[in-house]
Amino acid sequence: MEQGKEMPRPERRAALVRPAAVVLAVVAGLGCVLLGVTSVLGPAPAAAPAADQPAGAPPVALLIPSVGLKSGHVVALGHVGGRREQPGTALGVGWFADGPVPGAPGVAVLSAHAGFGYSAGAFARLERLTPGATITVRDARGQESRFTVRRTAVFPASEPDSTLVAPEGAGPQLRLITSDGTYDGTSLGGTRTAVYATPA
Repeated sequence: MEQGKEMPRPERRAALVRPAAVVLAVVAGLGCVLLGVTSVLGPAPAAAPAADQPAGAPPVALLIPSVGLKSGHVVALGHVGGRREQPGTALGVGWFADGPVPGAPGVAVLSAHAGFGYSAGAFARLERLTPGATITVRDARGQESRFTVRRTAVFPASEPDSTLVAPEGAGPQLRLITSDGTYDGTSLGGTRTAVYATPA
């Protein structure tokens, strides 16, 4: 029988394999470390944009010197049963809370009564405003926004809010309107007034 070369013993084969395994492990470890450092030093992922928030704070006071109006009672108005809420007092002023705040892009609307039963309302003299008059609105943070009256318009008592508050051009706008007659009796042949103003 032909004599073959002596085969390496199992112990010797294991001894040869161990160094190679160690080298591979070291290389793999270095690769992981390098990859980890690259991840750390790389740019951080962009933060998700925050949800849009209404600009500014809600209005709390309204000042119109030319008609002697100084109201520190502005409330947010929403809808109840599909109908726009109205200020609950003669001198109360309401802000259409589903729209922008005064000074923000769009038409910000403030509404009040011309009359309230037998009492004059906060906007009883609104139709006397003339172009150039100044309107000041103070928000909940104490910041004031000033507007200049551009024009005043009178509508039939049955005219809906949508007509009185329709935008005219781009940019921030302030609209003052008398209420729809729920309390002040304008539905009995009276009129509604709208004042159009833009930032001063």
